Amino acid sequence: MVPVAVGLGVMAANLIGNQLNSAAQQEAKEEGRAYLRGAQSQANSAYSNIINGIKAYYEGDRKKYGIGQAGDSQAYRDAIASYSPEDYVYMPDTFAGSQFDTAGDRSQYINPYYKQIIDDTAAQVQHTAAGAGIGRGSGAAQAIATEVAQKNNDLWKEANQEYKDERDFAYNQYSDYIRNMQNALAQKRAAMDTKVSLQGNLAQDYINAMDSQQSDRLKALQDQIATNSTYSNAMASLY
Repeated sequence: MVPVAVGLGVMAANLIGNQLNSAAQQEAKEEGRAYLRGAQSQANSAYSNIINGIKAYYEGDRKKYGIGQAGDSQAYRDAIASYSPEDYVYMPDTFAGSQFDTAGDRSQYINPYYKQIIDDTAAQVQHTAAGAGIGRGSGAAQAIATEVAQKNNDLWKEANQEYKDERDFAYNQYSDYIRNMQNALAQKRAAMDTKVSLQGNLAQDYINAMDSQQSDRLKALQDQIATNSTYSNAMASLY
């Protein structure tokens, strides 16, 4: 039978040993947690540097050496808003056609010696009739009237043709003017189309850059959250 005093001594020794072991374990765990906290702080500092570096790249280096910028998107929107295809179609009703309408009235193209030609024609017919012994009878009068009417008709045909030729010339000038104006507008529209397209490329480049920046930042933040979660779980296991 173990003496009471001895039994109490053993119990006391075991209790002290357990306390020493528990203290050593707690100290080791605290050292582990301190180490993990330090490593976590360093990781967060590294992630902050990464996120700041992403921002610096897109707002600094890329802005300096890149293509599309924020203003390009606004310029593209403004170009589209102001673009009107109708501006590049020439409307003839805005053209002062009188600039080329020099034909005037048909009467202006009558031979200026019209009266003299008619009189000479009548005299010539009368002279011919007299030579033929017709004199001033009804036969002579009819011959004169017929010849004068024919000459009158010929003179009006000539005047009408000159009038028509002048009108055709004016029309051709007018048509050439319209064609040249439309060609000029077509070239201007082609240039505008090219400008809008290039501005669109710049705007799209800027949008792509912003999307990439956001994606890079989100990826870094997601990695940071995952890393912090790993450290937190590791520290929790030391309690």
